[in-house]
Amino acid sequence: MAALSLLLLAGAIGGAGAALCNPTDSCPKLSDGLYCPVNDVTEHGDINRDVKLIKDHLGATPPAYAAAKEVYEEGNHSSKGAGNMRTLKALALKDMTVSGKYTNTFYSGAVDMYGSTEAVWHNIMMDCFDGAGNCSGKSDKFRKYVLNKGAIGIVTAYVTYEMGAAVWKAADGSTSDAGAPYAWDEAAAFYVGNIAPVIGDGVTGGAPGNLYSPYEFNWKRDADFPDGTVTHTAALTVLNYGLVHLRGSAYNDTKVLEAQQSMHKIFAIAAIRSAIKYSWKTYNDGSFKDYYLAEAWAYWRSASGYIGQTSAANKERVKEVDMLLDLSLTNMSATTPCTVKTTVEAMYQDLGITCAMVGQWKDAQGCLADACSDNGVAVPALGELGASTPYVDMCKPSDAGVAARHGPTSALA
Repeated sequence: MAALSLLLLAGAIGGAGAALCNPTDSCPKLSDGLYCPVNDVTEHGDINRDVKLIKDHLGATPPAYAAAKEVYEEGNHSSKGAGNMRTLKALALKDMTVSGKYTNTFYSGAVDMYGSTEAVWHNIMMDCFDGAGNCSGKSDKFRKYVLNKGAIGIVTAYVTYEMGAAVWKAADGSTSDAGAPYAWDEAAAFYVGNIAPVIGDGVTGGAPGNLYSPYEFNWKRDADFPDGTVTHTAALTVLNYGLVHLRGSAYNDTKVLEAQQSMHKIFAIAAIRSAIKYSWKTYNDGSFKDYYLAEAWAYWRSASGYIGQTSAANKERVKEVDMLLDLSLTNMSATTPCTVKTTVEAMYQDLGITCAMVGQWKDAQGCLADACSDNGVAVPALGELGASTPYVDMCKPSDAGVAARHGPTSALA
């Protein structure tokens, strides 16, 4: 689409420390080419380039775990300014409520479920970098799947942190574009990323395979569940809805909270779809695949804590799925994917989603092809709750004719 011609134009000349773009109405867009930030958040989106770099190191023969760990701990692409790098480790260890100042049920639900901030992602990442703990004696493929998918889970969680920051800042009266909208734009940048897609327009058709972002993860699950909600496109309009209602006199706290909740639901749908798909692929007709277990576990964990906090019953159901996808498993019965499916479906009512939103896996067979029933529960579709177009008009071409700050990154093999 024509909008992609604006992708990755240089915005704020001052770099990562500056919020507003220069010119102010010529902000660089993200990988999708639709959502228009009102700030230059290029450096924030660059964290997904670190996700890609970790995958590259792990794809070496043999896997370069030490180099991948260095990227996790020290960062590489995402600058905070003044020589300081944004790191995936810092994101994983972040108190996403800032000692209770921000409300972030996505984060607090995960901490409540798993015991501490470190236990949600950081500990398992270190285990798999070092071949210790949960990754002791595991195959390289298992370790790589935990690390690659875990990195996406870390970024997903940080999206919710920035949304929570935006909600708090707006309620505190900071609704200028350099205030709450800046935090919201940061959330969008972490979610979508800024890598130019190697194929397609960044929205339609198949996922390009080179974005390495939560957005692309959601997109891939959309392709797996084609009759369900197309979450990656819904997310763009939801993010725009939140931005519109954070700016100045248009601020509306109810609508911003609707957008935040819709994004949380989008993340939950992707996690649920992954649990269904990858539990079956782990079983593999009786030929257990440990790396698919790692994939099922990591993608499920990307939103399981949030799902668990929606009700006491759902918390127990999440614990049940956690046991069914435990990383210590060395085999899986044919009934496990069936149990995963029925257990997650029982969560829908309290979570506020429906069978139609999740859809059916395109390769479903046996019990996974059984009809889902949500007992007639009616909830608003994601396209009806917290979503809007047209997009903010702050991404006009710059008269300065500046060159793109970043080029495309090669697609996944």
